[in-house]
Amino acid sequence: MALAGEVGELLAELQWLTPEESAQVMADPEHGARVRAEIGDVMIYLARLSDILGIDPVAAATDKLTEAARRYPVERSYGSAAKAPSADSAG
Repeated sequence: MALAGEVGELLAELQWLTPEESAQVMADPEHGARVRAEIGDVMIYLARLSDILGIDPVAAATDKLTEAARRYPVERSYGSAAKAPSADSAG
């Protein structure tokens, strides 16, 4: 699927950067332009896939954020890497 290839190209632009370096990538006009172009490509393919499947991507993202906030409330989850139990797990 072309979307996966475009995501790979985006990740290749950031692969060896620290989080701090990644946050500053737009300060380098040449590198920033490449990252911007790859994000554009990813968005195009994602928008097209969403359209084909009849999914509103903004609504889907909003639903995911709402579910994450319910499963991982800040007051219980901040600073913890622990995952919430899955619906399949007993207990």
